[in-house]
Amino acid sequence: MTPSLAQNKDNSLDVAEDFAGDAQSIGALHGSARGNRNVSQRLAAMERLVPLRGQHLLDVGCGTGEYTTALAENFETVDGIEIERNRLEVFKENAPEHVNLHMMSANKLDFEDDTFDTIVMIEVLEHLTDIEGALSELSRVLTPRGRIVLTTPSRRWPFEQHGVLYNDKRYPSYYAPGLVWIKSLHEKFSDAAAFEPKDIENLAASAGLELENHTFMMPPLDSFDEGHVVHKATEAIEGVAQHFFGQTIVASLRHT
Repeated sequence: MTPSLAQNKDNSLDVAEDFAGDAQSIGALHGSARGNRNVSQRLAAMERLVPLRGQHLLDVGCGTGEYTTALAENFETVDGIEIERNRLEVFKENAPEHVNLHMMSANKLDFEDDTFDTIVMIEVLEHLTDIEGALSELSRVLTPRGRIVLTTPSRRWPFEQHGVLYNDKRYPSYYAPGLVWIKSLHEKFSDAAAFEPKDIENLAASAGLELENHTFMMPPLDSFDEGHVVHKATEAIEGVAQHFFGQTIVASLRHT
């Protein structure tokens, strides 16, 4: 039976009522898939930590499928879960045959234990209202030698990546540079989280997981033409010690 629906905060997408409390800023999930570099740069950074190939992949918050489709080429079977009905419907129109799509929350996975050898969660962690609960569910369905690979905003980057909320309006991040560095203010004026690597380590530990490895990624900047000097500069920064000021944390988790 089709679930009843409710509008999310910005009234842009339908979200199943059963899942409406599982994530904040729901319309922003997979907002990172805005262009080719946003997809390719994230996947390349993830691949540097964990080989993105195997038997059974789960994409948590698959959105309209840009990442899932690219990843599916290297997996035998793929499951994508999403709580935004409209995005899932768009993905269904062009999903590869071996990709199974589900309207499902990360906090209540309808999969058997030890199902997936790879789980990806791309720009989703920051929107979850019960991160520990979601990670516990992911740990349950992860095979003993499996890996969870995620990307999420870094608290070291000076700009809030989802805009600044004030009087029920969302303003560009440059209105409040450094906001993300002051946790109490950031929580007041943002509806998405940001993390230090230690935060992810602690959250993982609460779910019986450990932070195996992590790195940082600079903004892909799809607004500039491919090969632009700005792209070359940000890519160079990723290769030096100062890369820890990058916009995005890329992390791999495994069972302890």
